[in-house]
Amino acid sequence: MRYYIINSDGKEVSFDLSFDQAADGTDQVRVSNPSARFSDEYFVKNLGKKKFISKDKKSWRKLPEVHDKFNLVNGSENLKVYRGFKPSGLAGANAGELIAQMPGKVIKIMTTEGAVVNEGDTLIILEAMKMENEIKAGINGVVKSVNIKEGQVLESGHLMIEIEE
Repeated sequence: MRYYIINSDGKEVSFDLSFDQAADGTDQVRVSNPSARFSDEYFVKNLGKKKFISKDKKSWRKLPEVHDKFNLVNGSENLKVYRGFKPSGLAGANAGELIAQMPGKVIKIMTTEGAVVNEGDTLIILEAMKMENEIKAGINGVVKSVNIKEGQVLESGHLMIEIEE
């Protein structure tokens, strides 16, 4: 699954995460970014209610508890985390524009024109790169227009939905 981390200045890092069960019962996590030619592997184990992480299964570090799945804190910096596609307004679009970031097929439309939506609401399920991705609203508002149909194949840059604040 593709993840995006965006800092308060708008600087973005994206990467793919995959999970497997290792033979010894630990969780195996692969982190990769094909465009940066980066790939790494980690192991995670549970001891009681705590999680520990290692690269070599010899030296283990305790992981901090995470209470909010959309935010991380790195030192004094607050980072936003998005899974699948980024919400509208984070890829050069206006806040109320949901634009396809890559070619894909519309699987399901979960809103209509005139609907009131909240930031984070899932509006579209889009299949891209053999994965189903939730496209979420980036702002609170009213759906101004829906410019797609279920089953439609989209090119990158297609304006899918417009939302007015």
